[in-house]
Amino acid sequence: MLERYRVQLRTALMACLTLGFGAVHAQAVVYPTQPITIVVPYTPGSGADIIARSIAPIMSHRLGQPVVVDNKPGASGTIAMILVAKAAADGHTLLMSADSMTLTPSLFPRISVTPHKDLAAVGRAAVGSMGLVVNPSVQASSVAELVAQAKSQPGRLTYATPGSASPHHLLMELFKQSTGTNLLHVPYKGMAGAVTDLVGGHVQVGVMSLQVAMPHVNAGRLRLLAVADDKRVALVPSTPTFREAGYPELSHSNWFGLFAPQATPPSTLDKLNAALLEALAQKAVQETLQAQGLLVSTSSPAELTVQVRQDVERWTRVVSKTGIKAD
Repeated sequence: MLERYRVQLRTALMACLTLGFGAVHAQAVVYPTQPITIVVPYTPGSGADIIARSIAPIMSHRLGQPVVVDNKPGASGTIAMILVAKAAADGHTLLMSADSMTLTPSLFPRISVTPHKDLAAVGRAAVGSMGLVVNPSVQASSVAELVAQAKSQPGRLTYATPGSASPHHLLMELFKQSTGTNLLHVPYKGMAGAVTDLVGGHVQVGVMSLQVAMPHVNAGRLRLLAVADDKRVALVPSTPTFREAGYPELSHSNWFGLFAPQATPPSTLDKLNAALLEALAQKAVQETLQAQGLLVSTSSPAELTVQVRQDVERWTRVVSKTGIKAD
């Protein structure tokens, strides 16, 4: 009787070990098991869309599954962010977003999803430089001269943005706070109208991506006073940074990053990060992004996580102090 019990016990233990090994083996090969979708919260042709479509084929080859891009624009990017945040945390639904997502907690407090709490960072993909420009009618060739003029004429100078609560708007409000100046905000419905009136002299000041600004700067229709990057930009090496002008708090680059739902396993995030880095290392991808005024800039999941939290905190302070509200 005792021997038969021992045999049964050994059999049961072997069965448990076999099942356990099978479960571990299945877990090891579980990702990815189906096509991966990169959701883009903007229209086709936008910076995030171009990045996503450029990296998708290479990531697909690396991961062994199709990688498709799905555009879900609307509601200042919150539709796509909510969709991804609420998706299964298995690495098959991702978000390629610009840094404007970090405005969500302060501008849309009723939205139940926030980037720093409900999304897990995979890695940064690229950055775009922004610059401070003025119409040539403004008698200023440096940030210091612009500040002096603005202080001598409070409320007389106007600045254009592509809309209220846009990153451009918040950066200019931060400029006003940092310099102690008073410029009048003129919001437009998109960048095109803002640039047209800035070039035409109907407004005097603005911040915009260098991709948009440089054709007008090179033609003498706008004057570039500073770039918002931490370091000088190779495209305009003679233009100082805000940091050099004495305003380091105005350093800001538009970044684009890849995200997954918050509970995605770290091993899956690392695998996605490796695939992302491989894609961004390709010369063809880098050339495609450069043609759009974007520079490949990579990070680990942890580094992007820190950046998201810092940007959320930064814009929350600006919005709180200025009282800016989304349209």
